[in-house]
Amino acid sequence: MKKIFNTLLAGSILLAMTTVLSGCGKENGSATPIFVDDAGSATKGAQQENGLEIDTQDVKPETNKETNKPEKTPVPDNSNKNDSAPGNTETNKNAPNEKSSEVTPAPHVTTDLEPSYGLKFKSNGDGTCKIVGIGICADKDIVIPTESPDGDTVTSIGKQAFWGLEDVDSITFVNYDYKIEKGAFQYGEFTSINFLGGNPLIGESAFSSCDDLASITFESCNIQADEYAFYSCGKDAGITFSNCSGFLDERAFQYGDFLSLSVRNCTLKIDESVFSSCDAFLSIVFADSTIEADKYAFYSCGDSAVVEMENCSIILEENAFQYSSLDSLAITGSKIEIGKSAFSSCEDLSTVQIDCESVFMDEYAFYGCEDLKTVTICETSTSDIELDDRVFQYCKRLKSVIIGDGNLTVGEYAFSGCSDDFVISIAGKNYNAKLLQYGFPQ
Repeated sequence: MKKIFNTLLAGSILLAMTTVLSGCGKENGSATPIFVDDAGSATKGAQQENGLEIDTQDVKPETNKETNKPEKTPVPDNSNKNDSAPGNTETNKNAPNEKSSEVTPAPHVTTDLEPSYGLKFKSNGDGTCKIVGIGICADKDIVIPTESPDGDTVTSIGKQAFWGLEDVDSITFVNYDYKIEKGAFQYGEFTSINFLGGNPLIGESAFSSCDDLASITFESCNIQADEYAFYSCGKDAGITFSNCSGFLDERAFQYGDFLSLSVRNCTLKIDESVFSSCDAFLSIVFADSTIEADKYAFYSCGDSAVVEMENCSIILEENAFQYSSLDSLAITGSKIEIGKSAFSSCEDLSTVQIDCESVFMDEYAFYGCEDLKTVTICETSTSDIELDDRVFQYCKRLKSVIIGDGNLTVGEYAFSGCSDDFVISIAGKNYNAKLLQYGFPQ
């Protein structure tokens, strides 16, 4: 009897230990892993179908096109030209109009363009869907549809849906109101992008490294372009904004190969470094527009570019065009505010013409523009003009400054370090730099 009892006791202990060990194995990761999706629902990382394990995670890693290896979206090296270069500043995250959750209704554009057939869709199960790939579409000029063949409304273009797209000439969005997700068209080889109407939200790096782009057009849109949206793209490209409003997030077009930028009848907020280091610009034109450009927005850009701002209200924050290669600058309109060092060290700049109702130049606005020869400010109009300290200091080749008869304030040393023989004409009277050393005599 004692032998039987000991045998039963040993068996019970063995069974208990097996149960405990089995539970510990599940608790420490031997069970099927659990994932949480974007909506917060827990799902298993794999399912069983006909005895085979099938991965349910539909996430494609970002890869390098040449090596096909995963990589992160590149962060540019902001090598500093001085202590105030872009890499040493903090972004103003509370700038006006920045990523506003309120979307202004955009004009509905009427066009005879037919949406492309054969793209791949994924239903969300609620009457909406996303576009997830090229599918069987063979169009050379793709027109993105706003609904699927099943009648589901398109709410987004999925992450990397058209990554590395080939054998396509153009992509057109007509009255598109939803998001283009991160990297959706990255490394694409098309030559033209068109946004016509709608409220497009262009995600991070959505079109970055599209090296063949020759034309980027936004017409009648309320646009939001996230950071790096068009980073390092273009090939002698032209960018056009017409009848648009919206926000361009930091570095959206940085390092692009662009020859021209045209902005007409627009209201735009251009964030930090959006067009910085776009060093091929020959022409930058703003017309009939309201523009606010944050610090370093056009830092170190241009190739002897002609800059025209016609009939505009413009705010240029500090260092907006610093170190840019500009040939001439012409500004007309209701208001121009030029921030600290906004055009400083633009060594190729030769002429500046400004005729606005209100003119404000912060200190060092044109400091060290060594080739600047002529400046004309409101020559034939009566305007409010405020020139802060050292605005034209060390413009060594400056020969002529003409300022009209207005309400004028000039700060200290505004023209110090310039040529000794150049003439400053204010309301028809001539002065030299020494007479204005401590400001304009009232």
